[in-house]
Amino acid sequence: MAGIQKIKIPIQPSELTVESILPYLGEVFEKFEQNRSNIEKHWKIFENQHEIENKTRRYDDDSAVNNVCSTPYLYEMVTFKSGYAFGNPKEYAQSAQNQSLGLKYLNRYSRDANERSVDKNVAVYNYATGCGYYFIEPKSIDFDAEYEAPYVIYDKMPNTCTKVYSSYNGEAELFDMLVTSLKKIENGKEKETTILSVYLPNVYTEFEYNSLAGVSYKFKEIQGKRKTRSVYKMLPLVEKFANENRIGIVEIGKSLQDSIDKLNSNQLDNVEDLVNELLVFFNVVLGKNQQEEADFLKNGKKNGVFVLNDKNPEIKSDVKTLTQKLDYNGIITIINNMKRDLFDSCGVPIPSSEASSGGSNTGAVEKGNGYDNAYNRILDDYNSFEKADREILKRKIFICKSFVNSKVNDLFASDIDINYNPNMSDNMLTKSQSYVNFVEHNVPPVLAIQWCRIANDANTPANQIDEYIKKQQENQTMDAEMQTVKNDINTSNSGNING
Repeated sequence: MAGIQKIKIPIQPSELTVESILPYLGEVFEKFEQNRSNIEKHWKIFENQHEIENKTRRYDDDSAVNNVCSTPYLYEMVTFKSGYAFGNPKEYAQSAQNQSLGLKYLNRYSRDANERSVDKNVAVYNYATGCGYYFIEPKSIDFDAEYEAPYVIYDKMPNTCTKVYSSYNGEAELFDMLVTSLKKIENGKEKETTILSVYLPNVYTEFEYNSLAGVSYKFKEIQGKRKTRSVYKMLPLVEKFANENRIGIVEIGKSLQDSIDKLNSNQLDNVEDLVNELLVFFNVVLGKNQQEEADFLKNGKKNGVFVLNDKNPEIKSDVKTLTQKLDYNGIITIINNMKRDLFDSCGVPIPSSEASSGGSNTGAVEKGNGYDNAYNRILDDYNSFEKADREILKRKIFICKSFVNSKVNDLFASDIDINYNPNMSDNMLTKSQSYVNFVEHNVPPVLAIQWCRIANDANTPANQIDEYIKKQQENQTMDAEMQTVKNDINTSNSGNING
């Protein structure tokens, strides 16, 4: 099964209690373990621990010529996508008619909580493994509401937590689960205990599973851990994913990445020993036994010289090579085609010296098409991300309003736009020239910016341009009026002198 499976149990939100979920915890944890295994496998591949690391020579046990070339394309693509999506921070905005002071505080709180870094980390988890998680809760310490966020927000690796949904129509969120494994030695034996920290809307509690209990995944509630959630009843985990199947870049590109690694590694082997080279000896005594024959071949290859002993003096001894060389140009073409397929399928432009940012050569066209594909794909990702980001926004506003002297009482999540800011600086020279042509032909700046794809949110820079032009016109008008006044004064003074 591809992707991270969505964990669902047959409980309605109205039936949700600690007692009602207990019979399903074993099943939930088993599915979580399956997901965790896939997540950790893909994370290792993202960290460049590729299958090629286990490469061996099929026909040659000489480990000295066993090259391993692991190209970090998957790492490159994940970091590009996360940087492209959230290298510039997302922003909260309102229309000019509804602009409120509370929005200024909300953006200030985002900076204080370091949400830019959190967004980037969650994006890396999402693109590498298929999903990522935020954890947000009210601060438990004093803070200055004028400058400090009343909440804390963290990024969570998807192998440490999960969200559980209802299997009924709508698949509503039921509860959040954080998983902690503890190991200790008791009576000379290693004991592993798994703790489930479970957040229901009205209750928080913890469950325990002892690996020595002999019963698979049977959890019991830990006494004294149950607490009522009386104020902040929203679930603290927010899941972010780019597609409903929760399939990451690593899972999509693994087979192509492995093939590229294999071809590159075998090419390096070929450079050293010419792949599939055979030595053919005629009328030669190599050794008295198999070990001496092996030593003779190894020493000859190492020293570059074979001393031949005739088996039959009447026949001249000789040695020849049978070599099957690889077609390097053909292999490079195959690798480049695979690389193009890999990057295109994941919505990432190929970072190559062949693909410059200007001119009309083939590489530039491919580069431009790569960025077109990347931009269209990132817009699709944003459509999926906005669900999670709006849930984060709702929790932030709720937490802020739950404190005395809240600075955001006039804010509602439905009145706020979430603006994403992908890096739009590719091919900027052509874009700027096109923008000038549009404006010179009386196209409004907001449309020119959209058509030239200079900014993802065209309204903000267009408004700034309009304000700048208006200010310039006002200054020019003031300068003209001042000059008129000066001219009038000079004319008046000149008349008095002549008189």
